[in-house]
Amino acid sequence: MKTFLLCITASFLFISCSADSDIESSEPTSGSLQNSESKSQSFKGDGNPFDIEGQKVYELLKVFYQKNQSPNSVEELTEQIRFVLNNIPNKKSITNRLIPFTDEMVEAILSDPDNSIILIVQNSTLQTYAKNNLINFLQNLISKRQEEFTISNNYILGYESDVLSNTIFTSEETETILTVASISRYSLYTEEERKDKDWDILVGSKHAKPFFSKNETSIILVIALLEKLL
Repeated sequence: MKTFLLCITASFLFISCSADSDIESSEPTSGSLQNSESKSQSFKGDGNPFDIEGQKVYELLKVFYQKNQSPNSVEELTEQIRFVLNNIPNKKSITNRLIPFTDEMVEAILSDPDNSIILIVQNSTLQTYAKNNLINFLQNLISKRQEEFTISNNYILGYESDVLSNTIFTSEETETILTVASISRYSLYTEEERKDKDWDILVGSKHAKPFFSKNETSIILVIALLEKLL
C-alpha cells in the first residue's frame, strides 16, 4: 500500500512540474518582447530631425491600403502616387497644388529611374554639391532595391548621420535631403510590412507573378515625390 501511495505522489509531482515547465516555455520572455519591439522600431530615424515627413507619407499609405491592394500595374501605382502627392503639402507653397500625375510619368520613371532622378534633382535649387550628393544617395538606393530591408535601412540611417555631420549643406538643403531620406525609409518599410499580405493575396487569388519587382514601387514613389520636395 505504501508503495502504491508513493507511486501516486511521484506521478503527481512529475505532472505538476511538467505543467509548470510548459507554462513557462509558452510565456514570452522579457528579452523576446524587447527584441520584437526593437525590430519594429529599428526603421525609425530617431536621429533625423525631419523624420516626421516620412511618417506623414507612411500614414497616407496606410490610409490608401485600407481600400486598395498593393499596386500590381502601372495604373494602380499611378493611383497610389497621385493619392500621396495630392495629400502632402508643397514644401515651399502655402496652398497645396494638385499634381496631374499620369501613367506615362510612372512608365518613364520605371524605364529609366536613374535618369529620372538626375533630371529632377538637376532642375532643383540645390547647390551643385548637394545635387550630386542626393543623386548618389538615390542611385545607391536603387542598386540596393533587391536587398533585404535591413540592409537598405542601415544604408539610409548611415546616410542621414553623414548629412547631419556635413557642414557644407545649408540648413535648407539639410532639411530637404533628410526629408527625402526619411520618406525613402518609410516607403521601403511600408512595402516590407505588406510583403506577407501581398503573398497571401497572390497565392489565394492565383494571380500571375507580381508586375513590379521587389521594392520597385517604393523607389518609384520616392522619385515621383522628388519634384514636390525639391
